[in-house]
Amino acid sequence: GVSPDETIATLDGNSVSAELYTFWLGKACENVESAYGMNVAAEWDRKVDGDKTLHDFLREDVLDLLKQEMVLENLAAKYGVSLSAETEAAIDAQRAEYIAQHGEEGFRAELYKLGVSEEGYRRLSGTDYLYQALYQSYMTPGSALYADDDVLHAYAATSGWITADHILLMTVDPETNAPLPDAAREEKHARAEELLAELRASDEPETLFARLADEYGEDPGRAMYPEGYTFTHGTMVAEFDEAAHALREGELSGLVETQYGYHIILRKPLNVSEAAESVREEYFDVLFLSAFREAEMKLTPAAGQLDDRAIYDALRAARKASAGQAK
Repeated sequence: GVSPDETIATLDGNSVSAELYTFWLGKACENVESAYGMNVAAEWDRKVDGDKTLHDFLREDVLDLLKQEMVLENLAAKYGVSLSAETEAAIDAQRAEYIAQHGEEGFRAELYKLGVSEEGYRRLSGTDYLYQALYQSYMTPGSALYADDDVLHAYAATSGWITADHILLMTVDPETNAPLPDAAREEKHARAEELLAELRASDEPETLFARLADEYGEDPGRAMYPEGYTFTHGTMVAEFDEAAHALREGELSGLVETQYGYHIILRKPLNVSEAAESVREEYFDVLFLSAFREAEMKLTPAAGQLDDRAIYDALRAARKASAGQAK
């Protein structure tokens, strides 16, 4: 009862039609069947989360996918990002290759199984390319999307990123990772306590720390990270991670034992440039998610007329008929 090109949702001047809803409903149902071995057609009214049925879950998923599509397209339009001529040519080449193998009728039959027109297929085909183009623009210095270091620094600081240096006295063989003999371990422990006492008695512990780390530290990564590490939760050994995050900037830890040995940790001010680069890729997802959450998608009356069960039954019938013809 709804035309395929009927608008079923709008978002800030953009819109999606019933055929795109049909496509994503088919994909959502297939994903559930593949992941859970469930016959969606037979379990349509099954309760999956409190009073929420499988049908409710699928419909919400499809509407979210349609919203993502429109948010992506709107962001691209806002920042002047579009598909390149090469990308358009690649989409054309994919179409031509399929037709060369299966013929024009085969191509249209495949679209029919997906529930979309050629126009809808082309829009969907460009989605991944458009996302990549938007991401490339975001990663390009000077673009309108490129995030300044101060923005990324502020995000990193609120996302658990810190900078910390350490003096490591290893209790394992650096070549084999085998534990050192007990006598050697006791010697390392005693030396670590001496270094810690010297640091605590110093009037300039941060300056002394750097000298002692260079002189006594056994971290193989120190040559590459002479000023310490910039990291977030889950990227370091658990004991080191917990101890470093518990410190205030400029504060010194006690002895921290990990599987690698004894550490003395100095929490330092967050390294702005390293933190910014560390979260640059991650922050793109934050921007997109923020845009998604802030956007308000409006459903048209036609959306309420869609019969999801009938749509999926029709898609299954089309695919079953196609499989039968292939045999």
